Amino acid sequence: MADANAVEAKISIKVIIDKVNKRAVYAEADHTFVDILLGFITLPLGTIVRILGKHDDKKFEVLGSLNNMYQSLNDIPECYLATEGCKYMLLNPGSISYDHCKNLKLKIDDTEPMKYLLCFNCSYLYHDRMFQFDECKICGSFLSLLCKYFTNVSVGGSGSVFVSEIATFIVTDDFSVMPSTTAGSIQLLTDLGITDMSHLEEMKLDMGWQQMVCLLKMALSLDSPLTHLVLDRNIRSRVLDGSYQGTNFDHFSLTENEASECSKMLLEVSLQKSTGKVLFAEAREDFVDFLFGFLSIPLGTVIGTLMNGASSLTCMDNIIKSVSHLSVGIYLKSQDLKDMLLEPHFGQQYSSKNQLFLLAGTEIPSKMLAVMNKLQNPRIRIGEGFLLKPGVFFVTDDLVITPSSSYSTMDTITQV
Repeated sequence: MADANAVEAKISIKVIIDKVNKRAVYAEADHTFVDILLGFITLPLGTIVRILGKHDDKKFEVLGSLNNMYQSLNDIPECYLATEGCKYMLLNPGSISYDHCKNLKLKIDDTEPMKYLLCFNCSYLYHDRMFQFDECKICGSFLSLLCKYFTNVSVGGSGSVFVSEIATFIVTDDFSVMPSTTAGSIQLLTDLGITDMSHLEEMKLDMGWQQMVCLLKMALSLDSPLTHLVLDRNIRSRVLDGSYQGTNFDHFSLTENEASECSKMLLEVSLQKSTGKVLFAEAREDFVDFLFGFLSIPLGTVIGTLMNGASSLTCMDNIIKSVSHLSVGIYLKSQDLKDMLLEPHFGQQYSSKNQLFLLAGTEIPSKMLAVMNKLQNPRIRIGEGFLLKPGVFFVTDDLVITPSSSYSTMDTITQV
Protein backbone atom coordinates (compact mmCIF):
# COMPACT_ATOMS: atom_id res chain seq x y z
CA MET A 1 0.00 0.00 0.00
CA ALA A 2 1.07 3.59 -0.35
CA ASP A 3 3.20 5.08 2.37
CA ALA A 4 1.63 6.57 5.50
CA ASN A 5 1.89 10.18 4.35
CA ALA A 6 0.21 9.38 1.03
CA VAL A 7 -2.59 7.49 2.74
CA GLU A 8 -3.30 10.38 5.09
CA ALA A 9 -3.14 13.05 2.37
CA LYS A 10 -6.37 14.34 0.87
CA ILE A 11 -7.23 16.32 -2.22
CA SER A 12 -10.51 18.04 -3.02
CA ILE A 13 -12.41 18.55 -6.26
CA LYS A 14 -15.74 20.15 -7.08
CA VAL A 15 -18.10 17.87 -9.00
CA ILE A 16 -21.02 19.33 -10.93
CA ILE A 17 -23.97 16.91 -10.72
CA ASP A 18 -26.91 16.63 -13.11
CA LYS A 19 -29.69 15.86 -10.59
CA VAL A 20 -32.27 14.95 -13.23
CA ASN A 21 -30.18 12.45 -15.18
CA LYS A 22 -28.19 11.37 -12.11
CA ARG A 23 -24.74 11.81 -13.58
CA ALA A 24 -21.56 13.72 -12.97
CA VAL A 25 -21.21 16.40 -15.63
CA TYR A 26 -17.63 17.38 -14.87
CA ALA A 27 -15.20 18.05 -12.07
CA GLU A 28 -13.37 21.30 -11.50
CA ALA A 29 -9.89 20.65 -10.12
CA ASP A 30 -6.43 22.11 -9.70
CA HIS A 31 -3.06 20.55 -10.45
CA THR A 32 -3.18 18.10 -7.52
CA PHE A 33 -5.96 16.04 -9.12
CA VAL A 34 -4.95 16.49 -12.77
CA ASP A 35 -1.33 15.52 -12.04
CA ILE A 36 -2.54 12.22 -10.58
CA LEU A 37 -4.75 11.50 -13.62
CA LEU A 38 -1.81 12.12 -15.96
CA GLY A 39 0.33 9.94 -13.73
CA PHE A 40 -2.02 7.00 -14.37
CA ILE A 41 -0.76 6.60 -17.95
CA THR A 42 2.88 6.48 -16.83
CA LEU A 43 2.32 3.37 -14.68
CA PRO A 44 3.66 0.08 -16.07
CA LEU A 45 1.03 -2.64 -16.47
CA GLY A 46 2.70 -4.76 -13.79
CA THR A 47 2.55 -1.86 -11.34
CA ILE A 48 -1.18 -1.37 -12.01
CA VAL A 49 -1.86 -5.07 -11.45
CA ARG A 50 0.13 -5.03 -8.21
CA ILE A 51 -1.45 -1.84 -6.83
CA LEU A 52 -5.03 -2.76 -7.66
CA GLY A 53 -4.49 -6.32 -6.54
CA LYS A 54 -3.91 -4.95 -3.03
CA HIS A 55 -6.88 -2.62 -3.07
CA ASP A 56 -9.20 -3.62 -0.23
CA ASP A 57 -7.69 -7.11 -0.46
CA LYS A 58 -10.08 -7.91 -3.32
CA LYS A 59 -9.30 -9.85 -6.46
CA PHE A 60 -8.46 -7.55 -9.34
CA GLU A 61 -10.08 -8.55 -12.62
CA VAL A 62 -10.18 -5.31 -14.58
CA LEU A 63 -7.18 -6.16 -16.77
CA GLY A 64 -8.19 -9.80 -17.01
CA SER A 65 -5.42 -12.14 -18.01
CA LEU A 66 -2.64 -9.75 -16.98
CA ASN A 67 -3.47 -10.58 -13.39
CA ASN A 68 -2.98 -14.29 -14.12
CA MET A 69 0.31 -13.58 -15.86
CA TYR A 70 1.57 -11.48 -12.95
CA GLN A 71 0.72 -14.22 -10.44
CA SER A 72 2.31 -16.84 -12.70
CA LEU A 73 5.57 -14.91 -12.74
CA ASN A 74 5.42 -14.57 -8.96
CA ASP A 75 5.03 -18.37 -8.64
CA ILE A 76 7.69 -19.47 -11.17
CA PRO A 77 10.80 -20.91 -9.45
CA GLU A 78 13.90 -18.72 -9.54
CA CYS A 79 15.87 -21.43 -11.36
CA TYR A 80 14.03 -20.62 -14.62
CA LEU A 81 15.16 -16.97 -14.58
CA ALA A 82 18.32 -15.71 -16.23
CA THR A 83 19.37 -13.43 -13.38
CA GLU A 84 18.59 -13.29 -9.70
CA GLY A 85 16.99 -9.86 -9.99
CA CYS A 86 14.77 -10.55 -13.02
CA LYS A 87 11.67 -11.60 -11.10
CA TYR A 88 11.76 -8.61 -8.77
CA MET A 89 12.37 -6.23 -11.69
CA LEU A 90 9.38 -7.58 -13.65
CA LEU A 91 7.06 -7.76 -10.65
CA ASN A 92 8.05 -4.23 -9.63
CA PRO A 93 8.71 -2.53 -12.98
CA GLY A 94 10.27 0.91 -12.98
CA SER A 95 8.75 3.98 -14.57
CA ILE A 96 10.75 6.75 -16.21
CA SER A 97 8.38 9.18 -14.47
CA TYR A 98 9.14 7.75 -11.02
CA ASP A 99 11.15 10.76 -9.85
CA HIS A 100 8.27 13.01 -10.90
CA CYS A 101 5.37 10.99 -9.56
CA LYS A 102 6.94 10.60 -6.12
CA ASN A 103 6.09 14.32 -5.73
CA LEU A 104 2.36 13.78 -6.26
CA LYS A 105 0.24 14.81 -3.29
CA LEU A 106 -1.31 11.33 -3.38
CA LYS A 107 1.42 8.90 -4.42
CA ILE A 108 -0.21 5.96 -6.18
CA ASP A 109 2.93 4.04 -7.14
CA ASP A 110 4.81 2.61 -4.16
CA THR A 111 7.53 0.93 -6.26
CA GLU A 112 11.01 1.38 -4.88
CA PRO A 113 13.69 2.57 -7.37
CA MET A 114 16.13 -0.04 -8.65
CA LYS A 115 19.45 -0.10 -6.81
CA TYR A 116 22.52 -2.26 -7.26
CA LEU A 117 25.43 -3.29 -5.07
CA LEU A 118 28.81 -3.85 -6.70
CA CYS A 119 31.84 -5.74 -5.46
CA PHE A 120 34.72 -3.78 -6.95
CA ASN A 121 37.11 -6.60 -6.04
CA CYS A 122 35.59 -9.40 -8.14
CA SER A 123 33.07 -7.38 -10.24
CA TYR A 124 29.97 -9.23 -9.05
CA LEU A 125 26.79 -7.17 -9.20
CA TYR A 126 23.82 -7.71 -6.91
CA HIS A 127 20.32 -6.32 -6.79
CA ASP A 128 19.85 -4.86 -3.32
CA ARG A 129 16.36 -6.36 -2.96
CA MET A 130 17.81 -9.82 -3.42
CA PHE A 131 20.91 -9.44 -1.29
CA GLN A 132 20.49 -7.76 2.08
CA PHE A 133 24.08 -7.98 3.30
CA ASP A 134 27.26 -5.91 3.22
CA GLU A 135 29.80 -8.46 2.00
CA CYS A 136 30.23 -10.18 -1.36
CA LYS A 137 29.31 -13.83 -1.04
CA ILE A 138 32.05 -14.70 -3.57
CA CYS A 139 35.14 -13.02 -2.14
CA GLY A 140 33.98 -11.46 1.13
CA SER A 141 34.81 -7.88 0.13
CA PHE A 142 32.49 -5.05 1.11
CA LEU A 143 29.84 -4.03 -1.42
CA SER A 144 29.28 -0.48 -2.63
CA LEU A 145 26.05 1.11 -3.77
CA LEU A 146 26.53 1.51 -7.52
CA CYS A 147 23.46 3.22 -8.89
CA LYS A 148 19.77 3.71 -8.61
CA TYR A 149 17.03 4.17 -11.17
CA PHE A 150 18.02 6.79 -13.76
CA THR A 151 15.90 9.38 -15.50
CA ASN A 152 16.97 11.66 -18.34
CA VAL A 153 14.25 14.25 -17.70
CA SER A 154 15.00 16.94 -15.16
CA VAL A 155 12.83 16.94 -12.05
CA GLY A 156 11.53 20.20 -10.72
CA GLY A 157 11.11 21.21 -7.11
CA SER A 158 8.00 21.21 -4.97
CA GLY A 159 4.58 22.16 -6.26
CA SER A 160 2.88 20.73 -9.32
CA VAL A 161 4.32 17.80 -11.25
CA PHE A 162 3.04 17.95 -14.84
CA VAL A 163 0.67 20.90 -15.13
CA SER A 164 0.66 24.53 -14.03
CA GLU A 165 0.20 25.25 -10.33
CA ILE A 166 -2.04 28.23 -10.97
CA ALA A 167 -4.33 26.79 -13.65
CA THR A 168 -7.76 25.28 -13.02
CA PHE A 169 -9.03 22.41 -15.12
CA ILE A 170 -12.29 20.77 -16.14
CA VAL A 171 -12.29 16.97 -16.09
CA THR A 172 -15.26 15.35 -17.80
CA ASP A 173 -16.92 12.15 -16.67
CA ASP A 174 -14.84 10.20 -19.19
CA PHE A 175 -11.55 11.92 -18.25
CA SER A 176 -11.15 14.51 -20.96
CA VAL A 177 -9.04 17.26 -19.38
CA MET A 178 -9.28 20.87 -20.53
CA PRO A 179 -8.57 24.34 -19.13
CA SER A 180 -11.43 25.71 -17.05
CA THR A 181 -13.05 28.53 -19.00
CA THR A 182 -16.58 29.91 -19.09
CA ALA A 183 -16.86 29.16 -22.80
CA GLY A 184 -15.65 25.60 -22.27
CA SER A 185 -18.16 24.97 -19.48
CA ILE A 186 -21.05 26.33 -21.53
CA GLN A 187 -20.05 24.27 -24.56
CA LEU A 188 -19.83 21.13 -22.44
CA LEU A 189 -23.30 21.70 -20.97
CA THR A 190 -24.68 22.40 -24.46
CA ASP A 191 -23.16 19.21 -25.83
CA LEU A 192 -24.83 17.25 -23.03
CA GLY A 193 -28.20 18.91 -23.70
CA ILE A 194 -28.34 20.69 -20.35
CA THR A 195 -30.14 24.04 -20.62
CA ASP A 196 -31.76 24.41 -17.19
CA MET A 197 -29.12 25.34 -14.62
CA SER A 198 -31.50 24.49 -11.77
CA HIS A 199 -30.90 20.82 -12.63
CA LEU A 200 -27.29 21.17 -11.54
CA GLU A 201 -25.74 21.14 -8.12
CA GLU A 202 -22.17 21.39 -6.89
CA MET A 203 -20.67 18.73 -4.64
CA LYS A 204 -17.31 18.86 -2.91
CA LEU A 205 -15.53 15.53 -3.01
CA ASP A 206 -12.59 14.84 -0.70
CA MET A 207 -10.40 12.02 -1.97
CA GLY A 208 -7.64 10.03 -0.31
CA TRP A 209 -5.44 7.20 -1.54
CA GLN A 210 -8.24 4.62 -1.43
CA GLN A 211 -10.59 6.79 -3.49
CA MET A 212 -7.94 7.55 -6.11
CA VAL A 213 -7.03 3.88 -6.51
CA CYS A 214 -10.74 3.10 -6.76
CA LEU A 215 -11.04 5.78 -9.46
CA LEU A 216 -8.16 4.21 -11.39
CA LYS A 217 -9.83 0.84 -11.15
CA MET A 218 -13.12 2.19 -12.46
CA ALA A 219 -11.40 4.16 -15.21
CA LEU A 220 -10.09 0.85 -16.54
CA SER A 221 -13.60 -0.61 -16.46
CA LEU A 222 -16.13 2.13 -17.15
CA ASP A 223 -16.66 5.11 -19.43
CA SER A 224 -18.08 7.28 -16.63
CA PRO A 225 -15.97 6.71 -13.50
CA LEU A 226 -16.82 10.05 -11.85
CA THR A 227 -20.53 9.31 -11.98
CA HIS A 228 -20.08 5.88 -10.47
CA LEU A 229 -17.64 7.10 -7.84
CA VAL A 230 -20.02 9.81 -6.68
CA LEU A 231 -23.49 8.40 -7.31
CA ASP A 232 -23.63 4.68 -8.09
CA ARG A 233 -22.71 2.67 -5.02
CA ASN A 234 -23.84 -0.61 -6.60
CA ILE A 235 -21.45 -0.50 -9.57
CA ARG A 236 -18.71 0.95 -7.36
CA SER A 237 -18.94 -2.04 -5.02
CA ARG A 238 -18.90 -4.47 -7.96
CA VAL A 239 -15.71 -2.88 -9.28
CA LEU A 240 -14.10 -3.03 -5.85
CA ASP A 241 -14.85 -6.70 -5.28
CA GLY A 242 -13.80 -7.74 -8.78
CA SER A 243 -17.22 -9.03 -9.90
CA TYR A 244 -17.54 -6.35 -12.59
CA GLN A 245 -15.85 -7.69 -15.73
CA GLY A 246 -14.50 -4.56 -17.30
CA THR A 247 -13.14 -3.72 -20.69
CA ASN A 248 -10.01 -5.39 -21.97
CA PHE A 249 -7.57 -4.27 -24.66
CA ASP A 250 -9.24 -5.50 -27.85
CA HIS A 251 -8.21 -3.13 -30.63
CA PHE A 252 -4.55 -3.98 -30.97
CA SER A 253 -3.26 -5.09 -34.34
CA LEU A 254 0.03 -4.96 -36.21
CA THR A 255 0.27 -3.55 -39.70
CA GLU A 256 1.41 -5.96 -42.40
CA ASN A 257 4.90 -4.42 -42.47
CA GLU A 258 5.24 -4.52 -38.68
CA ALA A 259 4.10 -8.13 -38.58
CA SER A 260 6.55 -9.17 -41.27
CA GLU A 261 9.43 -7.56 -39.37
CA CYS A 262 8.66 -9.39 -36.13
CA SER A 263 10.69 -12.36 -35.06
CA LYS A 264 8.85 -15.65 -35.26
CA MET A 265 7.99 -17.67 -32.15
CA LEU A 266 6.66 -21.20 -32.39
CA LEU A 267 3.79 -22.48 -30.25
CA GLU A 268 2.25 -25.93 -30.06
CA VAL A 269 -1.42 -25.17 -29.48
CA SER A 270 -3.96 -27.76 -28.30
CA LEU A 271 -7.59 -27.20 -29.33
CA GLN A 272 -10.80 -28.87 -28.25
CA LYS A 273 -12.18 -30.37 -31.49
CA SER A 274 -15.85 -30.06 -30.59
CA THR A 275 -15.72 -26.34 -29.77
CA GLY A 276 -12.51 -25.07 -31.36
CA LYS A 277 -11.58 -23.64 -27.97
CA VAL A 278 -7.89 -23.13 -27.21
CA LEU A 279 -7.02 -25.37 -24.27
CA PHE A 280 -3.36 -24.49 -23.84
CA ALA A 281 -0.12 -23.92 -25.66
CA GLU A 282 3.35 -25.25 -25.08
CA ALA A 283 5.86 -22.44 -25.60
CA ARG A 284 9.59 -21.93 -25.43
CA GLU A 285 11.20 -19.42 -23.14
CA ASP A 286 11.25 -16.71 -25.85
CA PHE A 287 7.44 -16.47 -26.05
CA VAL A 288 6.98 -16.53 -22.27
CA ASP A 289 9.75 -13.94 -21.98
CA PHE A 290 7.79 -11.78 -24.43
CA LEU A 291 4.60 -12.16 -22.38
CA PHE A 292 6.26 -11.28 -19.08
CA GLY A 293 7.81 -8.25 -20.77
CA PHE A 294 4.33 -6.72 -21.07
CA LEU A 295 4.41 -6.07 -17.33
CA SER A 296 7.18 -3.51 -17.87
CA ILE A 297 5.34 -1.51 -20.54
CA PRO A 298 3.65 1.71 -19.31
CA LEU A 299 -0.10 1.94 -19.82
CA GLY A 300 0.33 5.08 -21.92
CA THR A 301 2.74 3.28 -24.24
CA VAL A 302 0.29 0.43 -24.80
CA ILE A 303 -2.57 2.82 -25.57
CA GLY A 304 -0.79 5.72 -27.23
CA THR A 305 1.97 3.92 -29.15
CA LEU A 306 0.85 0.34 -29.73
CA MET A 307 -2.85 1.18 -30.18
CA ASN A 308 -2.48 4.66 -31.66
CA GLY A 309 -4.70 6.16 -28.96
CA ALA A 310 -7.71 4.05 -29.93
CA SER A 311 -8.03 1.31 -27.32
CA SER A 312 -11.25 0.18 -25.69
CA LEU A 313 -10.24 2.07 -22.51
CA THR A 314 -12.10 5.32 -23.22
CA CYS A 315 -10.89 7.21 -20.16
CA MET A 316 -7.24 6.45 -20.80
CA ASP A 317 -7.61 7.31 -24.50
CA ASN A 318 -9.04 10.67 -23.45
CA ILE A 319 -6.21 11.42 -21.02
CA ILE A 320 -3.65 10.89 -23.79
CA LYS A 321 -5.65 13.04 -26.24
CA SER A 322 -5.94 15.74 -23.60
CA VAL A 323 -2.18 15.83 -23.04
CA SER A 324 -1.61 16.24 -26.78
CA HIS A 325 -3.95 19.27 -26.82
CA LEU A 326 -2.64 21.07 -23.71
CA SER A 327 -0.27 23.94 -24.47
CA VAL A 328 3.31 23.73 -23.23
CA GLY A 329 4.36 26.61 -20.99
CA ILE A 330 0.76 27.57 -20.26
CA TYR A 331 -0.83 24.37 -18.95
CA LEU A 332 1.90 21.73 -19.25
CA LYS A 333 5.15 22.69 -17.55
CA SER A 334 7.59 21.65 -20.29
CA GLN A 335 7.94 19.92 -23.65
CA ASP A 336 10.07 17.21 -22.01
CA LEU A 337 7.18 16.34 -19.71
CA LYS A 338 4.71 16.34 -22.57
CA ASP A 339 6.94 14.01 -24.57
CA MET A 340 7.37 11.73 -21.57
CA LEU A 341 3.59 11.50 -21.06
CA LEU A 342 2.83 10.86 -24.72
CA GLU A 343 5.70 8.41 -25.29
CA PRO A 344 6.65 6.92 -21.93
CA HIS A 345 9.64 4.58 -22.12
CA PHE A 346 10.45 1.46 -20.22
CA GLY A 347 11.68 2.23 -16.76
CA GLN A 348 13.99 -0.76 -16.76
CA GLN A 349 17.65 -0.23 -17.46
CA TYR A 350 17.55 -3.01 -20.01
CA SER A 351 14.82 -4.98 -21.73
CA SER A 352 14.61 -8.46 -23.17
CA LYS A 353 15.73 -9.20 -26.71
CA ASN A 354 12.33 -10.90 -27.06
CA GLN A 355 10.50 -7.59 -26.62
CA LEU A 356 9.40 -7.32 -30.26
CA PHE A 357 7.74 -3.91 -30.26
CA LEU A 358 9.69 -0.88 -31.45
CA LEU A 359 9.78 0.71 -28.00
CA ALA A 360 12.59 2.54 -26.25
CA GLY A 361 13.99 1.67 -22.87
CA THR A 362 15.62 3.94 -20.32
CA GLU A 363 19.09 4.84 -21.53
CA ILE A 364 21.87 3.59 -19.29
CA PRO A 365 24.40 6.36 -18.56
CA SER A 366 27.67 5.73 -20.39
CA LYS A 367 29.77 5.43 -17.23
CA MET A 368 27.36 2.90 -15.78
CA LEU A 369 27.26 0.93 -19.04
CA ALA A 370 31.05 0.81 -19.18
CA VAL A 371 31.18 -0.72 -15.71
CA MET A 372 28.42 -3.23 -16.45
CA ASN A 373 30.08 -4.33 -19.69
CA LYS A 374 33.23 -5.23 -17.74
CA LEU A 375 31.39 -7.42 -15.26
CA GLN A 376 32.10 -11.13 -15.31
CA ASN A 377 28.89 -11.91 -13.44
CA PRO A 378 26.79 -14.40 -15.48
CA ARG A 379 23.66 -13.14 -13.69
CA ILE A 380 23.81 -9.84 -15.59
CA ARG A 381 22.83 -10.39 -19.22
CA ILE A 382 22.32 -7.03 -20.90
CA GLY A 383 20.12 -7.34 -23.98
CA GLU A 384 19.37 -11.03 -23.42
CA GLY A 385 16.18 -12.65 -22.18
CA PHE A 386 14.74 -12.79 -18.68
CA LEU A 387 14.37 -16.59 -18.84
CA LEU A 388 17.01 -19.27 -19.26
CA LYS A 389 17.29 -21.57 -22.26
CA PRO A 390 16.02 -24.12 -22.95
CA GLY A 391 12.70 -23.63 -21.19
CA VAL A 392 9.32 -25.14 -22.03
CA PHE A 393 6.19 -23.62 -20.50
CA PHE A 394 2.52 -24.37 -20.34
CA VAL A 395 0.33 -21.34 -21.24
CA THR A 396 -3.45 -21.45 -20.86
CA ASP A 397 -5.86 -19.34 -22.89
CA ASP A 398 -6.21 -16.88 -19.98
CA LEU A 399 -2.41 -16.61 -19.58
CA VAL A 400 -1.79 -18.80 -16.59
CA ILE A 401 1.85 -19.78 -17.15
CA THR A 402 3.64 -22.71 -15.53
CA PRO A 403 6.71 -24.79 -16.34
CA SER A 404 5.56 -27.60 -18.62
CA SER A 405 4.81 -30.97 -17.07
CA SER A 406 2.64 -33.95 -17.91
CA TYR A 407 0.61 -33.36 -14.74
CA SER A 408 -0.31 -29.75 -15.60
CA THR A 409 -1.28 -30.81 -19.11
CA MET A 410 -3.55 -33.61 -17.94
CA ASP A 411 -5.04 -31.43 -15.19
CA THR A 412 -6.13 -28.81 -17.73
CA ILE A 413 -7.57 -31.39 -20.10
CA THR A 414 -9.61 -33.07 -17.37
CA GLN A 415 -11.11 -29.74 -16.28
CA VAL A 416 -12.53 -28.96 -19.73
